[in-house]
Amino acid sequence: MEDRNKNKDELLLELDSLRKRVLELEITKAKEDKYKQIVENANSIILLMNTKGVITFFNQYAQRFFGFHEQEILGKSVLGTIVPDKDSSGKDLISMINDIVKNPERHFVNENENMRRNGEPVRILWSNKALIDKHGNIEEILCIGNKVVKPE
Repeated sequence: MEDRNKNKDELLLELDSLRKRVLELEITKAKEDKYKQIVENANSIILLMNTKGVITFFNQYAQRFFGFHEQEILGKSVLGTIVPDKDSSGKDLISMINDIVKNPERHFVNENENMRRNGEPVRILWSNKALIDKHGNIEEILCIGNKVVKPE
Protein backbone atom coordinates (compact mmCIF):
# COMPACT_ATOMS: atom_id res chain seq x y z
CA MET A 1 0.00 0.00 0.00
CA GLU A 2 2.85 2.36 0.84
CA ASP A 3 4.39 1.82 -2.63
CA ARG A 4 1.05 2.55 -4.21
CA ASN A 5 0.75 5.88 -2.34
CA LYS A 6 4.31 6.75 -3.30
CA ASN A 7 3.55 6.10 -6.99
CA LYS A 8 0.36 8.13 -6.70
CA ASP A 9 2.27 11.05 -5.14
CA GLU A 10 4.91 10.86 -7.86
CA LEU A 11 2.24 10.85 -10.55
CA LEU A 12 0.49 13.82 -8.96
CA LEU A 13 3.78 15.75 -8.85
CA GLU A 14 4.46 14.87 -12.47
CA LEU A 15 0.93 15.95 -13.43
CA ASP A 16 1.40 19.25 -11.61
CA SER A 17 4.72 19.77 -13.39
CA LEU A 18 3.10 19.08 -16.76
CA ARG A 19 0.28 21.53 -16.03
CA LYS A 20 2.83 24.24 -15.23
CA ARG A 21 4.73 23.49 -18.46
CA VAL A 22 1.52 23.70 -20.52
CA LEU A 23 0.76 27.07 -18.91
CA GLU A 24 4.30 28.30 -19.72
CA LEU A 25 3.88 27.19 -23.33
CA GLU A 26 0.51 28.95 -23.58
CA ILE A 27 2.05 32.17 -22.24
CA THR A 28 4.98 31.86 -24.66
CA LYS A 29 2.59 31.29 -27.59
CA ALA A 30 0.53 34.34 -26.56
CA LYS A 31 3.69 36.48 -26.46
CA GLU A 32 4.82 35.18 -29.86
CA ASP A 33 1.38 35.94 -31.31
CA LYS A 34 1.51 39.46 -29.87
CA TYR A 35 4.99 40.15 -31.32
CA LYS A 36 3.92 38.78 -34.69
CA GLN A 37 0.86 41.01 -34.65
CA ILE A 38 3.00 44.06 -33.81
CA VAL A 39 5.52 43.32 -36.59
CA GLU A 40 2.85 42.60 -39.18
CA ASN A 41 0.76 45.66 -38.31
CA ALA A 42 3.57 48.19 -37.96
CA ASN A 43 3.47 51.02 -40.48
CA SER A 44 7.17 50.52 -41.13
CA ILE A 45 9.11 48.31 -43.49
CA ILE A 46 10.53 45.42 -41.46
CA LEU A 47 12.81 42.96 -43.14
CA LEU A 48 15.55 40.52 -42.28
CA MET A 49 18.42 39.78 -44.60
CA ASN A 50 21.19 37.27 -44.16
CA THR A 51 24.90 38.03 -44.45
CA LYS A 52 24.70 37.59 -48.22
CA GLY A 53 22.01 40.27 -48.53
CA VAL A 54 19.24 37.72 -49.14
CA ILE A 55 15.80 38.59 -47.77
CA THR A 56 14.59 36.10 -45.16
CA PHE A 57 11.61 38.08 -43.77
CA PHE A 58 9.46 40.81 -45.32
CA ASN A 59 6.51 42.10 -43.28
CA GLN A 60 3.09 42.87 -44.78
CA TYR A 61 3.73 46.61 -44.86
CA ALA A 62 6.95 46.03 -46.83
CA GLN A 63 5.03 43.83 -49.25
CA ARG A 64 2.43 46.54 -49.86
CA PHE A 65 4.99 49.34 -49.98
CA PHE A 66 7.40 47.70 -52.44
CA GLY A 67 4.77 45.74 -54.40
CA PHE A 68 6.17 42.24 -53.85
CA HIS A 69 4.30 39.28 -52.39
CA GLU A 70 6.19 37.34 -49.74
CA GLN A 71 6.71 34.29 -51.97
CA GLU A 72 8.18 36.53 -54.71
CA ILE A 73 10.76 38.25 -52.50
CA LEU A 74 11.88 35.74 -49.86
CA GLY A 75 15.16 34.13 -50.86
CA LYS A 76 16.01 36.97 -53.24
CA SER A 77 18.81 39.49 -52.81
CA VAL A 78 17.89 43.01 -51.78
CA LEU A 79 20.05 44.08 -54.74
CA GLY A 80 18.01 44.17 -57.91
CA THR A 81 14.71 43.89 -56.05
CA ILE A 82 14.35 46.77 -53.57
CA VAL A 83 17.88 48.20 -53.88
CA PRO A 84 19.23 49.26 -57.28
CA ASP A 85 22.92 48.66 -58.07
CA LYS A 86 23.36 52.45 -58.23
CA ASP A 87 21.04 55.22 -57.17
CA SER A 88 19.95 58.08 -59.44
CA SER A 89 22.98 60.15 -58.39
CA GLY A 90 25.36 57.30 -59.31
CA LYS A 91 26.13 56.17 -55.75
CA ASP A 92 27.25 52.52 -55.65
CA LEU A 93 24.65 50.72 -53.56
CA ILE A 94 26.23 47.28 -54.09
CA SER A 95 29.19 48.38 -51.94
CA MET A 96 26.85 49.89 -49.38
CA ILE A 97 24.85 46.63 -49.00
CA ASN A 98 28.06 44.58 -48.81
CA ASP A 99 29.31 46.86 -46.02
CA ILE A 100 25.97 46.74 -44.16
CA VAL A 101 26.05 42.93 -43.98
CA LYS A 102 29.70 42.91 -42.87
CA ASN A 103 29.67 45.96 -40.59
CA PRO A 104 26.07 46.74 -39.62
CA GLU A 105 27.20 48.88 -36.68
CA ARG A 106 28.58 51.42 -39.21
CA HIS A 107 25.11 51.69 -40.69
CA PHE A 108 23.03 51.88 -37.52
CA VAL A 109 21.04 54.55 -39.37
CA ASN A 110 21.33 55.28 -43.05
CA GLU A 111 19.29 56.85 -45.78
CA ASN A 112 19.43 55.62 -49.32
CA GLU A 113 17.46 55.32 -52.51
CA ASN A 114 15.44 52.14 -52.93
CA MET A 115 13.05 51.08 -55.64
CA ARG A 116 9.58 49.71 -55.78
CA ARG A 117 8.66 46.74 -57.96
CA ASN A 118 7.48 49.10 -60.69
CA GLY A 119 10.92 50.78 -60.76
CA GLU A 120 9.81 53.92 -58.92
CA PRO A 121 12.70 55.30 -56.84
CA VAL A 122 11.96 56.06 -53.20
CA ARG A 123 14.20 57.30 -50.39
CA ILE A 124 14.10 55.26 -47.19
CA LEU A 125 15.57 56.03 -43.78
CA TRP A 126 16.80 52.70 -42.41
CA SER A 127 17.73 51.51 -38.96
CA ASN A 128 19.90 48.37 -39.08
CA LYS A 129 20.78 45.98 -36.28
CA ALA A 130 22.84 42.79 -36.38
CA LEU A 131 21.22 39.71 -34.91
CA ILE A 132 23.98 37.64 -33.34
CA ASP A 133 24.02 33.85 -32.96
CA LYS A 134 25.16 32.04 -29.81
CA HIS A 135 28.76 32.01 -31.10
CA GLY A 136 28.89 35.80 -31.51
CA ASN A 137 28.58 35.73 -35.31
CA ILE A 138 26.24 37.91 -37.33
CA GLU A 139 23.32 35.72 -38.31
CA GLU A 140 20.99 38.27 -39.91
CA ILE A 141 20.47 41.99 -40.17
CA LEU A 142 17.20 43.47 -38.93
CA CYS A 143 16.30 46.43 -41.13
CA ILE A 144 13.46 48.80 -40.27
CA GLY A 145 12.68 51.52 -42.77
CA ASN A 146 10.37 54.45 -43.35
CA LYS A 147 9.85 56.54 -46.46
CA VAL A 148 11.59 59.91 -46.30
CA VAL A 149 9.01 62.63 -46.80
CA LYS A 150 10.40 65.96 -47.99
CA PRO A 151 8.58 69.03 -46.66
CA GLU A 152 6.73 70.94 -49.36
